[in-house]
Amino acid sequence: MSATDGHLPSPVVSVLLPCWNAADTIERAIESVLQERSVDLECIVVDDGSTDRTADIVAGVAARDARVILVRMPTNSGVSSARNEGLSRVRGTWLTLLDADDRFLPGGLGVLARAAVATDARAVVGQQVWWDGRRRWVTSLYDIPDIRAPGRKSLAANPGLVYAVSPHAKLLHRSCFEGLRFSGRVLGDQPWIIRALIRAGVDIEVLGETVYEWYRPRAAGPSSITSATRASARRSVESSEVAVEAFAAVAAEAKLHLVDAGRDAILARYAERLLRADLGLNLSQAAARRDPGTAELIDSIGAFVAAVPARYLQSSDAPARDLLEPPLRHWRGLDGQARAAYAQLVATVLGADPACASRRPFLARIGLAAGLHARSRLAHLLAAALLTAQWLLEGAARRFRRWRTR
Repeated sequence: MSATDGHLPSPVVSVLLPCWNAADTIERAIESVLQERSVDLECIVVDDGSTDRTADIVAGVAARDARVILVRMPTNSGVSSARNEGLSRVRGTWLTLLDADDRFLPGGLGVLARAAVATDARAVVGQQVWWDGRRRWVTSLYDIPDIRAPGRKSLAANPGLVYAVSPHAKLLHRSCFEGLRFSGRVLGDQPWIIRALIRAGVDIEVLGETVYEWYRPRAAGPSSITSATRASARRSVESSEVAVEAFAAVAAEAKLHLVDAGRDAILARYAERLLRADLGLNLSQAAARRDPGTAELIDSIGAFVAAVPARYLQSSDAPARDLLEPPLRHWRGLDGQARAAYAQLVATVLGADPACASRRPFLARIGLAAGLHARSRLAHLLAAALLTAQWLLEGAARRFRRWRTR
């Protein structure tokens, strides 16, 4: 492992950028950092054993600008290992992370840095947009007041911030991340950032300015960990297993820093976030494509539900919406093993949250009643039709809300 640095004085801001086989985008990402001249910074680029020209491109940029520090990993070890290697070299008082196919919008890093210096905040959260090469948007899960409305906040008072779990578009004071480590190929950044924000307490400054562009191509390639996970039920099983560890890590951090009410609000919202945006989405996609690993995925999701204290599942419609409904919508495509696994999942979910279906709209409640108590093929067809109709209605409502806010 080797590193190149320019022996600069300690910077105010450190930008950590892990990369692997990112020759097409890495220079664009780095330049989005280097264009910022209003703050002393370093950009630590950790090449995770790339086999293309990525490291050579970074070395060329570093030769022109001493703010760039190249760290070469001898073999590909995964994004968490690369991030951890970079963390050990961070010198700045403040830290932000950047992915190799993303970029800071012009002036975005300066906006974060000025807010960090001008306030007594310990975490600064800017806005981010998604970009697919043709259009920009904000996802519905992200487009909520806890994330979008500017002001001084905390996770306890604004638990919706757990939906902003990527380490991007944020500046974190060293006191928030000292000693924290990333782990795993999937969901590794979630417990890291939530634990850091818990440590920030009531000193989280949310900004209204959009500072970061998150690239999500229309046809995500194999380099996208998220897309690769969702394309395979067996890869999604790993998400479910890691989710148990991630939830436990966040719960332990919350216990250290928060009283019961604040801790419970965060953990309930984080459980909902995992079910809605991670495990439930993986399940829906696996069932829709008739993945042969769906039964194993359902079992792993059931293990997560069993591991979470029931009280954290009883304030949301996520258990019904994101776990019970997707397999019923695609019932005809489930094999015998998947159907047997689903029956056990139903027992686990209803054991933890018997009233979960009551928090769903009328059409979904009728569909769930038909599907969960079905004794015939006709009943399952009726459940699938009703739940699909509800799913389409909710999708149309989300698209209408996005259209109105353009």
